[in-house]
Amino acid sequence: MFLLIQIKAIVLGAMTLVFVLLPTCLVALPFGTERRLKIVGPVWSWMGSFLLRYACHAKIDIQEDYRSDAYKGIPSYGLYVSNHQSYIDIPMILTMFIAPPIMKKEVMYIPLVGWLGYISGALPVSRSKVDSRKKVFEQAKSRVLKERIGLQVYPEGTRSKTSEPGDYESIKRTLLVFAFNEKIPVIPTSIYGSRGVLNPHGMVVPGRHVGIIVHKEILPTDYKNSDEFCRAIWDKVKEGYASMKSRLGPLNENLS
Repeated sequence: MFLLIQIKAIVLGAMTLVFVLLPTCLVALPFGTERRLKIVGPVWSWMGSFLLRYACHAKIDIQEDYRSDAYKGIPSYGLYVSNHQSYIDIPMILTMFIAPPIMKKEVMYIPLVGWLGYISGALPVSRSKVDSRKKVFEQAKSRVLKERIGLQVYPEGTRSKTSEPGDYESIKRTLLVFAFNEKIPVIPTSIYGSRGVLNPHGMVVPGRHVGIIVHKEILPTDYKNSDEFCRAIWDKVKEGYASMKSRLGPLNENLS
């Protein structure tokens, strides 16, 4: 049974990628970013729900959205900041909102995946190059403030090794400080349980209970300085994680 679940996950993932998402992206390719996202966004959202349920056999028990109406829609508006647990985070996020990620440039070189990410509005950044970071800051500013297209970012920089969101002192705050200085609203997002959907070898662990909370937007104008602003964002991410862990943790304790 375990082997059949792994084969099923691979087959469903490959089929939806090639026969559903790829044709949709080809249709959307000639259009600008906003129109492309309106076309591919619903497909990404459907794929996220479909793969979580039928390929990963995960149960999304908590889906809460506290954003004001102005921040909803396709594409969503604002800078979305989330904790990072596993590759499953992106499918979970897609079930709640459509906002392209700021991602490592190396990901864009993955065959097909990188191309689909580019069409869907992802902004590549080379962390080791100052010019690349400056460029993505300007792109982020234009996307959110001028085009009113949301972006998502993971300030932990990489997937958590313990599942728990990192301490405030350990996160990368450059983009959050940038958001404060440019008056870009930030929407904290909490993810719970996604790390347990795959074991350390990348195999599906069926039956996991997961959750996602999209918190109310946090406005830079409500804070005296960037440190207070950044702390408020990350505190909300951790608060949502803790809340879901207390509710769903007992359901996952007996799963391996």
